[in-house]
Amino acid sequence: MDNIDKAIMYKEGNTLQKRVEDLNKEIKTATKEEKIFIEKDIKKYEYAIKGENKIINALMNSNIPMLILHDLNIAYKDYKAQIDFMIITKRNYYILECKNTYGNILVDSNGNFFRTYYGKKVGIYNPIDKLDRNIDIIKAYLYDHSDFLEKLILNKPYDNFYHGVIVLSNENVVVDMKQAPRDIKKKVVRVDKLVEYIKKIENDSTKFSSIDDIIKESADRILSLCINEDVVDEINETEVVSSEKLFDLNEIIKNKLKNYRNYKSKELNYKPYYIFNDKTLNEIVKLKPMNEKELKSIVGFSDTKFKKYGKDILKIINGK
Repeated sequence: MDNIDKAIMYKEGNTLQKRVEDLNKEIKTATKEEKIFIEKDIKKYEYAIKGENKIINALMNSNIPMLILHDLNIAYKDYKAQIDFMIITKRNYYILECKNTYGNILVDSNGNFFRTYYGKKVGIYNPIDKLDRNIDIIKAYLYDHSDFLEKLILNKPYDNFYHGVIVLSNENVVVDMKQAPRDIKKKVVRVDKLVEYIKKIENDSTKFSSIDDIIKESADRILSLCINEDVVDEINETEVVSSEKLFDLNEIIKNKLKNYRNYKSKELNYKPYYIFNDKTLNEIVKLKPMNEKELKSIVGFSDTKFKKYGKDILKIINGK
């Protein structure tokens, strides 16, 4: 690859396809009851694959010079994240979260996401949380590599360099964001509008343009953070046990936090470590933050996370 004069798939992913293949093997020896659930999972993953393929096709036919990194499982310090797509152009980074949604989407004035389907309105987990988490890990990495960062972005404002995008892969979905906060409105787009969305940002970023070697260097640096996809769950779900004996109060708080995390993960239908991972849990127990400032100083708690879970966690710590 000499020149980046078109969209190039720099890193292909196969996590979803591998899961389908594994499930097809598993179903051969499954019981009748197990097969019902396995078949549902297979359909879910196949639907997700179709959604990601729509994004790939849109990007590859965009005529925008870019490197596409698909399906990244990355870890840096205390951060772990799964990124559906990362796009690097001459001017910007784009972190994409693919949502394979059926029914229509409503976002209220508080930034809560709802799906409306056959007249029913159901709350769904906020994909902005995961998007913020993904951006945080990239920012943390580049902040720690300031020489590379300075060379990469020159005089461009740092935060303007990153664009987190929720991409709805169902072109027929209707998205109602009339009441949505402004920052969320800017982060949600249907797949059929994705290329137009990127082109507008690129056209508004004409003051900065990187060279091909730096784009490739930045892509390789991001790929150096990748870990085996099975390790992501293992790292986030494994208990970090202190070598010192915990007091009873610590155990009580820890158990309450675990119960709260399990409850919220079931309510929001995503993995417990998206609420907070075990390392963050142990840090909360150790430090026992008493207010918003102290809790947000713990790695893993952004402003968005505090708004969703912070008050509940402080109540648990205060024994309420």
